[in-house]
Amino acid sequence: MSEDMTTLIEKDGNSFIVLWSPETAEHEPDYRELGRFMTRQAAVDFLSQD
Repeated sequence: MSEDMTTLIEKDGNSFIVLWSPETAEHEPDYRELGRFMTRQAAVDFLSQD
């Protein structure tokens, strides 16, 4: 079983960064910043949008 590493939320100082790695990344993730948020919950809400 592999761990889903396509999206991550990382704390950076006073903000939270949503990182995404496209499926085209092969053996290692190739993370790209999708957005910065003031709270972790805002980042989670961003990821749960359709």
